[in-house]
Amino acid sequence: MRFHRTTIATAIATFVSLTFAQSEGNTMLPGAAAAAAASSASTYSCDTNVCKLANGCVCASKNPPNGLSPSDTPQFVTVTFDDSIQPQLYKTAKRMLNVTNPNGCSGRGTWYVSMQYTDFSLVQQWYSSGNEIADHTFSHVGTPSDQEIMSCKEMLNTYGGVPNGKIQGFRAPFLNYTKETLNHLSKLGFLYDSSSSALQDDAYWPYTLDYGMANDCWTGICGAGQTKLPGLWEIPMYAVLDNISTPQLMDVYISGQPEDVTKWSLDTFNKHYNGGRQPFGIYVHPTHLTGYPGLPDPAPKLDGLVSLIKTLSEKPDVWFVTNQQLLQWMKNPVKASELGKQDYMRCEQPVIAKEICNGLDDDNNGNVDDGLLNSCNFGTTTFNTCFNCPSTAPTLDTPKPANTAQAGSAGFRYPLPNDCDTKWWDPIGNACLCTSTECQYKDTAVPVNRTAGGNGVASNGSGSSSDANSILNNQLENVFLITVALVATLFL
Repeated sequence: MRFHRTTIATAIATFVSLTFAQSEGNTMLPGAAAAAAASSASTYSCDTNVCKLANGCVCASKNPPNGLSPSDTPQFVTVTFDDSIQPQLYKTAKRMLNVTNPNGCSGRGTWYVSMQYTDFSLVQQWYSSGNEIADHTFSHVGTPSDQEIMSCKEMLNTYGGVPNGKIQGFRAPFLNYTKETLNHLSKLGFLYDSSSSALQDDAYWPYTLDYGMANDCWTGICGAGQTKLPGLWEIPMYAVLDNISTPQLMDVYISGQPEDVTKWSLDTFNKHYNGGRQPFGIYVHPTHLTGYPGLPDPAPKLDGLVSLIKTLSEKPDVWFVTNQQLLQWMKNPVKASELGKQDYMRCEQPVIAKEICNGLDDDNNGNVDDGLLNSCNFGTTTFNTCFNCPSTAPTLDTPKPANTAQAGSAGFRYPLPNDCDTKWWDPIGNACLCTSTECQYKDTAVPVNRTAGGNGVASNGSGSSSDANSILNNQLENVFLITVALVATLFL
């Protein structure tokens, strides 16, 4: 009977997961959750005597790495955004991250970017202000090909000015990934994937895939003969349990009133904070939190989420970080009291005498890239960029069409070289304004008063639309998925 029950649960979960993939992982099925809890421990095995951090290998664990005690461990919060970057969505994201870390630096987040409707000048602004840009495929398709992944990365570099070496992360659209997806990422040189789901029983710290996957085991991804990819990291997405114990993963704010969502989120956060200090995640599609004519006003949901984030930021030892920063810490774990001194946690802006097109307000007049952007219009598609406009709209097969301006002609923009960061690159003047390790920066940290846990820092803390119909569709899918999930449990 036990075998029969597990088989039905897995079959129902798999069927609904595949059929309603466009729900983007908002809700996890109870059947899938039960199967995950039952199968995770029995199908994942990692030899801690062999898998050592010093060798770049980390086993899945609910305990802090390197033997740190939870009380000495930072509580990381990762706020991530999925899909295109557009002006109104950018404002929503910036409002959500309007918090200060214990070292006086602004909280940071990760944006998994797909190409349709994306404004590449905002990609550059997001990156240049210290946030992370990551790959979400060109066409926003599940189980993507190499081409889907690489065409996205090429455009983020060519038109968004993000250095290739800084595009390290990936999230599968609809969270629909397979072992082939992970194989693609490893082959293409990515540092990590963040597409898997985690409940309390498998709420692991990030781990490497030397011994395979430890999450989503109910799908078979953890079984014998599945992917083992040394050096590729998995950053699980941590689910929140609602009032009927249904796991909510992305866009939790859709599933209840703001006060309910706040309670569910705080309950899960406190389990991490008072337990093994595993990271806590807030995963959103900012289009759900941005107002559109004819749709319900999302302001109460956004206000509730902003209030939740502010509440979390006021707790001792809480840090809002990108997934890249999280992995930098995982590779060399330090106590919470030492985190603010790490180079990757600094917040500095280049000191540049004139305005260049780099995603920053260099001349401090309140305008970013003032008058320097190219506007690329293809009729149904328009985007801004600091770099050359393509002669035709980019496609999956041709993500970098020929430029409208020829090299050496008036108006030509020079591409970002591999040896210069976009913050220092002048694409009009063809010059890298930082050619040594002694380039001038200004510290942008602000004074903070939090002292609990040894975090208090003085002023020098860091240095020593797209279519609105898609929103309604996602909401309807989410309600339907919950209904199917509840019906499914009657048969288990």
